[in-house]
Amino acid sequence: MLAAAAVCGLVTVAMVGKFLHHDYKDAEVWYDVGRRVLEGRSLLRLQHYRYPPTFAVLVAPLCLLPWPAFFFTWYALNVALFVQCVRFTTRLVASADPRVLWLPALLVLLYAVDNLFLGQTNLLMTALLYWTMVELARGREWAAGVPLGASIAMKVFPFPWVAYLAYRGRWRALTSTLAVCAFCLLVLPAPVRGFGRNLFEVKDWGKRVVAPYLDRGEAGDWGQHALDFGNQSLQAVLHRLLTRTDASVAARHTGAIYVNVATLTESQVNRVLVAAMAALVAVFAGACGWRRPRDRRQQAVEFGMSVIVLMLISALAWTYFFVMLLLPIAVAVALVGAHDHAPLRMSTRRALIWALWVQGLAVLSLGSAHARAVGSLCWAAVLLYAALALACREMRRAASPGRPPERPESAAGR
Repeated sequence: MLAAAAVCGLVTVAMVGKFLHHDYKDAEVWYDVGRRVLEGRSLLRLQHYRYPPTFAVLVAPLCLLPWPAFFFTWYALNVALFVQCVRFTTRLVASADPRVLWLPALLVLLYAVDNLFLGQTNLLMTALLYWTMVELARGREWAAGVPLGASIAMKVFPFPWVAYLAYRGRWRALTSTLAVCAFCLLVLPAPVRGFGRNLFEVKDWGKRVVAPYLDRGEAGDWGQHALDFGNQSLQAVLHRLLTRTDASVAARHTGAIYVNVATLTESQVNRVLVAAMAALVAVFAGACGWRRPRDRRQQAVEFGMSVIVLMLISALAWTYFFVMLLLPIAVAVALVGAHDHAPLRMSTRRALIWALWVQGLAVLSLGSAHARAVGSLCWAAVLLYAALALACREMRRAASPGRPPERPESAAGR
């Protein structure tokens, strides 16, 4: 607790410094769109705002505050959201191992701080997704759809997770998600924005953000910026490795960065990308099977794997997105430390340990533009995904009806 308080104090001092130096980042964007809602101004084609009107309407009440009060209130809310994410994680993992509390939080701490410094919304998205998982674990499917639907209406990033609900036959949760999403997109902003105006702004947002990804696999109107080293999605990493793409960030004046090992055409890279995504899905199905897990620990593994897939298949996965690895890392820590419920093979346990070590190395790689251009965070997440898949498959086979329990590997065979 003392260490957490010290970190929070240091970050707060840094935030005061950022405010005094007018380094407001995205908090200024949210304040602007909130004020636009309060003043009845347009939300169309704003340079730095790529969300539906829903988020602007929901943040508008906070924008009644003076700007300094809003800035630090937004910061405090994000700190509280990170704490809540940790609480949701410990509830989902349900492990008595104290490392499950502090080690995952430590490994994603820099990603969380990045969210705080940028004033981003991904802590909110993470908390809402984890809340959905908690409700699913409790068997409350109708309730599970509320936070997921709300998060999709604010930021489309979590939408692919509805495929997991369909895969697991969570039809009530899926129905609830779509209903809440439609309500938040089309109905909730209407009394403030007007039904016709809101519908027009939602359609414009769809053309600007959603359609380019569905039609061409592009990250909205981000252009070349979507391929710089900060984006750790599978799409961006494969483009940097397989095409002659400059991975530098123009705003940072880092100079050209090329890490490609091949020079493929756009269509060829897209075929590789589709194959890689199909492989992720195939590994998930092979590891998790078609029967819904009855064991909470196996369900937590599935949830962790689904979070990793969500980040990898997105068109955008900036560094701060990786705060969502809190749950997958916690699951891996719990599995490594567990010695009950049919212990894992030593080879699987070692794979999990190596994956956790690589997560630590990925954090250290944040200081290297070239390492991030190669996809250090992306490949570390892939390795963690593979290790969790091994564990999930082993746990599922051990729990199969009529299957005799496997003997753990003996010390002599390790």
